[in-house]
Amino acid sequence: MLLGTAAWLLAAQWYRAPAHDGSRVWFYDESEKRLYPMPVDTVPPDAGVGGARGDGDRAVVVAFDGRGSDPAKRRLAYLLRYTPELKQSLEAVAAAHAARRVPANPPPDRNSDYFRQNTLVRLPDDSEWHPAGTPEARLAMDAWRSWRGPGGEPPMVCTP
Repeated sequence: MLLGTAAWLLAAQWYRAPAHDGSRVWFYDESEKRLYPMPVDTVPPDAGVGGARGDGDRAVVVAFDGRGSDPAKRRLAYLLRYTPELKQSLEAVAAAHAARRVPANPPPDRNSDYFRQNTLVRLPDDSEWHPAGTPEARLAMDAWRSWRGPGGEPPMVCTP
């Protein structure tokens, strides 16, 4: 009985919903053309803040020399969203965790081909989304690393 209780406690701890620490990330509403903060566990695309529904993409935002708190100094590096299939899978896992249940299907491995093919990225001024495993996506995700600020400093990713 003691062993059964220990196993139950371990399983309950394992499947407990992760504690939300209040961390936030940037999202970009494409129809409104503006950044907005969301909890780090928000699965993109999000509903957005206005205009067309479902056009809120995860945004990687950078700034130079610690100027991320100044909205005029922020620069949008690239956008990220998931395909409807991956989004549905990730939301189902999150809902199961929030209800303290074992997910019906395990979450996809973030390093898998499936995850890379169903994670889409693009540059802000580009109209075409690229699966994360493609050369076009890698270029989009790395382009900002060559940018330099007024004093030659590299950009830093900034959060809300």
